[in-house]
Formats: sequence, structure tokens, C-alpha cells
Amino acid sequence: MSSNVQKRAASESLIFLLIVGGILILLNVLAAYFPSPRIDLTHNQLFSLAEGSERLASSLDDRLEVTAYFTENLPPPFNATERQVRDLLAEYSAASNGQIIVRFVNPDDEAEQEAARADGVQRVAHQKIEEDQVAVVEGYRGMVLRYLDQTRAIPVIQDTTGLEYIITSAIKELVGERKPIGVVGGHGGPSLEQGLTSLRSVLSLYEVREVDATQEIDPGIAALLVIGPQEPFSDQELRRIDQYVMRGGSLGVFGGAMAVDLAGQAGPAARALSLRMDGLLGAWGVRLSSKLVADAQCSRAPMAGPLGLQVLVPYPPIPVLQLQEAQREHPVMFRLASPMLPFVAPLELGEAPANTKLTVLASSSQDSWAMSGDTISLAPRNPRDWQMSTDAGPFDLMVAVEGKLPSAFAAPINEDDANAIPVPPVAEKDVRVLVVGTGSFLEDAFMPPRPQQGEVQMNAALALALNAIDWLAADSDLIAIRAKTTEEPALDIPDSVLVAESTALQAAEQGDEGGVEAALAERRAAIESWDAKKLGYRWLNTLGIPFLVALFGLLRWRQRLNKKRTLKL
Repeated sequence: MSSNVQKRAASESLIFLLIVGGILILLNVLAAYFPSPRIDLTHNQLFSLAEGSERLASSLDDRLEVTAYFTENLPPPFNATERQVRDLLAEYSAASNGQIIVRFVNPDDEAEQEAARADGVQRVAHQKIEEDQVAVVEGYRGMVLRYLDQTRAIPVIQDTTGLEYIITSAIKELVGERKPIGVVGGHGGPSLEQGLTSLRSVLSLYEVREVDATQEIDPGIAALLVIGPQEPFSDQELRRIDQYVMRGGSLGVFGGAMAVDLAGQAGPAARALSLRMDGLLGAWGVRLSSKLVADAQCSRAPMAGPLGLQVLVPYPPIPVLQLQEAQREHPVMFRLASPMLPFVAPLELGEAPANTKLTVLASSSQDSWAMSGDTISLAPRNPRDWQMSTDAGPFDLMVAVEGKLPSAFAAPINEDDANAIPVPPVAEKDVRVLVVGTGSFLEDAFMPPRPQQGEVQMNAALALALNAIDWLAADSDLIAIRAKTTEEPALDIPDSVLVAESTALQAAEQGDEGGVEAALAERRAAIESWDAKKLGYRWLNTLGIPFLVALFGLLRWRQRLNKKRTLKL
């Protein structure tokens, strides 16, 4: 009897497992052929479309065709790129309610290769290792988007990092008119032709134009930018800018307190400016200080080290922004990892005007201090040589002002004066003003290289610049997408590496070549130890979770086995 019961139980268990297995197989088949909602548990929602992309895809009135050219059997890591691109384009197609048609082509004959080249997709060479020999394999991995009579090509897809941003930007270019953005010209600062060329190249969704602030500013401009001026503004220019804001325009002021010269004969240096901008900004509760912020929480810069080697040393004039959770949720700083502001002046904040909101978006750390003087040396140096002043931080570095701002020049005007500039006493609608203590991060010297082959080399600095302009222009769809493509926070360099570098510098100053070599050897050993630790963490993440799952299954199996042995019928 006991044997029959055991056989029956075993049969029921087998039937149950077969039913469950069949259900799982059926669900997998259905999921492969029919679109289904997916749950994305990654930190920045890397494997699902941002709301802006979904909204844009669902708003299409006409059919958009996407043709992706991918050569089969490309060597790693490009052999996995096609599958990832398929998944991403499937998300767009599902969100578009059938308006986005996706087609994949393997250009394995001359006609299809010619079609790919005609569509702007480039053939690229790939190195492939076979039988200990390096071979070159040529192939295609790009796409073209067609909407009505317009096309946009992505000639080469390096990987899927940032691809959603590129595709959504291309769709926005195809279906929408570009908003105008104005950059105030003159005043000795960078211009669209020299100094801001990289910024201009990545603002493909906007019509960027230079603005003469001595004339009436077109109220149709979505945002007006003042970037790194070095010569004073006249009363007329300030009144014209004020008039533009009072009519509902958005204003971004980037720098204007300090002039930075990185190529001076005496070395990199900064000097204070007096541009009269406080006559405008002061009425809105913000003033620029003629100082530079230095911070122990900072970037690193190359310095000539021992034996002619370049050594990376802490560089306090480029603070790493200290962001709180609430600040990271503001559109300008949305989910940014570790943005930096080079050569930034602190902001002095007063009381916000009535019916407005003043928000501090970024500050320096508790370990920051202000540098001042007629000339401030910015040359990289030994960390011990930076002199901390008594003017200690933290300092406010970036501020947003929103609401119905009052005019800074609202005094009654003489109607008979032909040069009078009429200005509403209060903004006609809610406006946005962004004040940043520096404009350096927008200039060519600090921007990433200009995009090539349809790629955008997104990082936190570029994301910050684009977020700021999108927020001012009230066009925030791309901000969340950009947050998915920025780099993760940088790992802290171990103290052992920093100590070894400092020891090497000290030995070099004393002329101790043996000490220099010993310190450099310690530095190499510390870096190797650091690399080994990172490798260990990587393997732990890779194998640890499967091991824990297997261990849990083994324990459950042993538990059930022991329960069977003690079972009494």
C-alpha cells in the first residue's frame, strides 16, 4: 500500500512539473510573438523607454520607417549589438501604435550594400581573432529613419549606450520645428564661431543664433544665454535683457564674475571682472562674487612629475558638485552622477522677490574655500601647496529662480524720450532664470569632442549643459533620457595610490632618484592591488548571485528530503 501511495505521489509530481513546464514554454512563445509589458528594475531604467520617448512615439501622425543595417556574425562585442537594437526599436514600435515600422536588413549582397551606403550607413572594419591570428571583417551596423520626405541617418552604432537619446533626438528633428535659442554676442566672451562650436553642434534640436543686446530682443526666442562675458554691459543692454524676461523669456547667465586665462605666459590664472550684471540679477535675489571656489572634493589635473612623467594630482579649482536628493530631481540636475564646475564663482543670495521661488541647485563641499586677489594662479601643484583661506564653504554655485519676477528697471519712463525702453513692472507670465558661477563648462576646451558619425559622447558635464538649456527652453523630454546615458559615479582612488604619488613628488623635490623609483614602484603595486580588488568585486557580482540561488535550492532539496524520511503514512 505504501508503495502504491509513493508511486501515485511521484506520478502526480511528474504531471504537475510537466504542466508547469508547458505553461512556461507557452508563455515564452506568446511573449516572443506578441508585445507585452516588461519590468525594468535597473537604476536608470536602462532597458525601457523614457516617458519622453514614449510620448513622442505615440504622438506621430504619419508613418516613420526605420531601416537597420546589420551584418550577421560580427565579432564580439558587436555580435550582441543587433539583439539590443532590435529590443530597443521594438519598444519604439509598440509605443507608436503602429506608426513606427522597423525593418532589419543583412547587407550580404552588392545591391543591399549599395542601399546601405545610399542611406548614409557606413561600412566599418572589425578585428577578429581566429586561431591566434588577427583578421579584419568588414560589415555594417547603422540605421536610417524616414518620415515623410525627410531622413536622418545613424551611420555607425558603436553600442547601445546613448542610442535612445540619439534616436529620440532624430525623431524630434524629423517631426518638429526647432526652437530658437539666443546667445548674447560681443563682450569679449566665447562666440558661436569660436569657443562655443561644440555646444552649437550638439544643440541640433534648436536654432541657435547670436543676439545683439543693444537692440530689442525677439520675444519668440525660447531662451537667452549669456556665456562667459568679459566686458561690461551697458544700461541699454541690461534693460533690453530685462525687457525680454519681463515679456516671458527665459534667461541663463553662465559666468561673468571671473576671467580665466589657461594659456597665459605666467601660467593659468584668473582675474576679477566688473560687468555690472548685479544691476540686473540683484533685483532677483542673486549676485556674482569676484572670487573662485576651490574644493578638496575636486577633479584631477595632469602635472609634470618625477622623471618627466605626467602625474594626476587633485585640482581644487574644479569642484565636484555636492547634490542632495531633492536637487537631483530638479530637471537641470536630474539624476546626474558627479558633475563638475570648472573655475566657478560663488553666488550671494538675497531674499527672493514675492511670488517667486529661488532654488539652490548645486553647492561646494564643507571642505571648500574661496580664492581672491588681483590675479589668482590656477597652475596644478602638489596637493600640500594649495593654501586654504579663512573664507570657507560650502558655497552656492548654481541657482534657479522661477515665477513672476519684478523688473530690475521698472521706474517710470519719459514718453517723450526716444531712447526709452518700455518694460512691464512684473513679468507677464512665470519665467525661468538660471544663474551659474561659470560658463567654462560650456566652452570648447571643456566640452566633449564634437560628435562624429551620428554619435553623442554623453557624460555628466554635457548632460548638465543640455539639461540647463532644455529647462530654460521648457523642452524637458530629453532630460530623463540623457540621465540614462551618463556615466556612473567615479570610484574613489585608494589612499595608498595618492600617498605613493605624494611621496614621489616629495622625493623628486629633494632630488632623491632612489626615493622616486621606490615611490613609483609602490604606486604601481597599489594600482595593481586596486585592479585586483575591482576584478574580485566583478566576479563576486557575476558568480555570487547564481551561487546563492543554487545554495538555496540545495537547502530546500535537503529539507524536503529530510521531511520525506520522517513522513509517516
